[in-house]
Amino acid sequence: MKTIRLFDEDAFIKEFEAQVLSCEMQGKRFAVVLDQTAFFPEGGGQPADCGTLGGVPVLDVQEKEGVIFHFLKSALAGTVQGVLDWEKRFSRMQNHSGEHLVSGIIHRHTGADNISFSLSDTETTLAFNVPLSAELLAQVEREANAAVFEDVPIAARYPSAQELESLTYRSKLELTEHVRIVSIEGYDVCACCAPHCARTGQIGLIKIVQSESYKGGTKLWIQCGFRALEQYDMLLQQAKDISHLLCAKLERIAPAVEKLKGAKEQAEYDLVGLRRKRIAEAVAAVEPTAGNYLALCAFTGDELRLFAQGLKEKVGGIIVVLEGDDSSGYRYVISAKETEIMPLVKEANAALGGKGGGRDNMARGSFCAPLEQIKAFFAM
Repeated sequence: MKTIRLFDEDAFIKEFEAQVLSCEMQGKRFAVVLDQTAFFPEGGGQPADCGTLGGVPVLDVQEKEGVIFHFLKSALAGTVQGVLDWEKRFSRMQNHSGEHLVSGIIHRHTGADNISFSLSDTETTLAFNVPLSAELLAQVEREANAAVFEDVPIAARYPSAQELESLTYRSKLELTEHVRIVSIEGYDVCACCAPHCARTGQIGLIKIVQSESYKGGTKLWIQCGFRALEQYDMLLQQAKDISHLLCAKLERIAPAVEKLKGAKEQAEYDLVGLRRKRIAEAVAAVEPTAGNYLALCAFTGDELRLFAQGLKEKVGGIIVVLEGDDSSGYRYVISAKETEIMPLVKEANAALGGKGGGRDNMARGSFCAPLEQIKAFFAM
């Protein structure tokens, strides 16, 4: 016997009574079948409803050939009370109905097909098979919210097979029988199995928060109703925090950030100049030599390479510059103007617990040996 789908009759049923028809162990959970249910099973891109049956949390709800299975950790029998997690259900109804409104308006403007839809408890995504411009999406968002303000009816029904043949509606699948049609008066007609709001006014604010190219078309992220309000509250609080940190009025935080960015870029430019000057001064302080040269430096990162590069005009032999200490090890740059260094680098890595390599007669790496052992190896 197929389960009576109370959510089809009234999507706003929050509590109900039902008779347990069967309760069987499946894996580590009990699969409970009721004569009727208000719990929506996973389907159409929407997760299964949450809540309790007989006070026991419902872990999942699935449908197979018209029979709806409720999965719980405890067995049930007799007549049970079902209670939906209404806050979660209503949020999903707001976002799913909002998705229909957005998709219907996009289809009306472009003829685009909705090729995917996913609704979680944090985000709603939908994808279309054509590119959608930022200008069009702004218009769609405004029209969708205008439809919310109109508070038009949202109706769900099962038309007859004959009526279905003459009906124009959106659908990602080729459907032929027992098709549930959800209509938003004046905006959309779509095949859908999920619970929806009764009127567009119940959807609340609709916001397209992100878009990107996707398989030759466009993927959208939207937020509707309470979720849109929560996201607005979060973003507003972040903007207030930034305003406080920058000592700028809320409406002036973008120019303040731009000014801060410019100051940062100038400081980085000045810092590069100072570093190059410091490296040039260090190179100038080294006495020219035809032999080898080893130095423990205060330079870090790429500064070590630039210092070694600068020494090529003053050192005729092997150049070894180090940074670090005995406890943490030493970063090295080994170079020479004319002498081939790679065989020496390979020997040094093997003898001093090192690793690294290079090209163009300059090698970079690290040694884990103490400084005195490094000096002894290079005999400097």
